[in-house]
Amino acid sequence: MDPYYKGAIFALFSAAGFGMTPVLAVFAYDGGVSVYSLLFLRFMMAAVVLFSYIFINKNEINLDLYDHLKLFVQGGIIYSVFSICYFSAISVISPSLAVLLFYTYPIIVALLSFLINGEKITKRIIFSIIVSFAGLIMLFGENFNNLNKLGILLALGASISYSVYAIYGRHILDTIPLSVTTAYICFFAAFTFLAAGLYQNKLNFSFTPVSWIYVGLITLITVGGFLSFFAGIKLTSPTIVSILGMTEPIMTIILSFIIFSEQFSLIQIIGVGLVLTASTQVLFKKQKKIIKKY
Repeated sequence: MDPYYKGAIFALFSAAGFGMTPVLAVFAYDGGVSVYSLLFLRFMMAAVVLFSYIFINKNEINLDLYDHLKLFVQGGIIYSVFSICYFSAISVISPSLAVLLFYTYPIIVALLSFLINGEKITKRIIFSIIVSFAGLIMLFGENFNNLNKLGILLALGASISYSVYAIYGRHILDTIPLSVTTAYICFFAAFTFLAAGLYQNKLNFSFTPVSWIYVGLITLITVGGFLSFFAGIKLTSPTIVSILGMTEPIMTIILSFIIFSEQFSLIQIIGVGLVLTASTQVLFKKQKKIIKKY
């Protein structure tokens, strides 16, 4: 299979997985799990799984001090800021509004890719971003009742930090293997959440046994989602992966429909169609270029 399309599949798989996380997080919160407890357990357990995989497969980890520093910045700072902002936003405003505000990040990624990496912003990319965001507005436009200012700022902060995370992650993958990158990012993120949770006295592990199931599911999604996300970036580009990632809320909507019996309106169905249309434009971008060439 062409690497471009393989990367696109990885990106869609990652989006589908991460689309489940907000719904599972709500159940975990209901069981008494705090934001910091969830984030610490999520990334520490994911790090254990990933490092075990590396050890079992006898993969060598050859990192110097500078490599460790890059991974700490990526996982311990950038991704930690994103996670704190995103999951805190979900706890104070509706998940749908948080998701909509967060998904302004493809615009930021496209601009940063242009300014830093010289990646061309084509009409097709602009079209895909506009159409996808219009679709998201149709999906979540009826859920703007809770306009908590702190929640809005947290969601926008998550968008900005995630954009930096995607761009910087592409730079790291040029010199460090995928599995090693993912394992260290999870480890450093877990360390940061542990320190922050202890400092603010917001770590709590006395939640219901059922909540551990949701934490475990979120961990498995984290492992698969991270590996797929970075594989997609390596095989395509941060901009392409960010646009395909806008299909993530569709999974959130589907789960909400199944679990909470939420109903789709005609506007929401049109919104889903717009997001899928925009993603299709990105998926077949390369193929159309080849046709023109020959």
